[in-house]
Amino acid sequence: MRFTGHKQEICGLRWSYDEQYLASGGNDNKVFVWSPKAGGELTRFSQHTAAVKALGWSPHAHQTLATGGGTADRCIRFWNVQTLEMMDSVDTGSQVCNLMFSRNVNEIVSTHGYSLNQILVWDYPSMQKLSTLTGHTYRVLYLAMSPDGQSIVTAAGDETLRFWNIFPGAKSKSDGLSCKSTLFPSNMDLR
Repeated sequence: MRFTGHKQEICGLRWSYDEQYLASGGNDNKVFVWSPKAGGELTRFSQHTAAVKALGWSPHAHQTLATGGGTADRCIRFWNVQTLEMMDSVDTGSQVCNLMFSRNVNEIVSTHGYSLNQILVWDYPSMQKLSTLTGHTYRVLYLAMSPDGQSIVTAAGDETLRFWNIFPGAKSKSDGLSCKSTLFPSNMDLR
């Protein structure tokens, strides 16, 4: 199987949690949503005005895709891939490098480059900024989440890894209590 559509380098890829869709972002400022089951392109979005590297699917609403634009765009845009409509757009003030929804709560993390080099935690869907995490001195290029969904690690052009315990634990099915992170002691929690 081979899909084509972008006219410049592809710089972001992300599968949806339900594995129905694959999103790709490119230096051509486009976002494509592919459906392997249908055999090709489902849709393309052209509203970004800079390269699209940051892509994130919601684990809570599988039809929701978040995309982030580069330095000339600076926006996080939210798309409903069932209705093929943009639901929201937020200007973050700097290049969007990564996007990742929390598995445990309805929040999203964005990492940024020029000019702020920070990590932002947002409530979703209100997009109210909950936290601004600083410390990196260059573009925050990479973002990964721990298996328990409570912690993230970021890597930047400043050659550092930074660990952040930012999300609450998943509710225990038996007692409804939050689980504690296994990566960090409780005194390192953001909340």
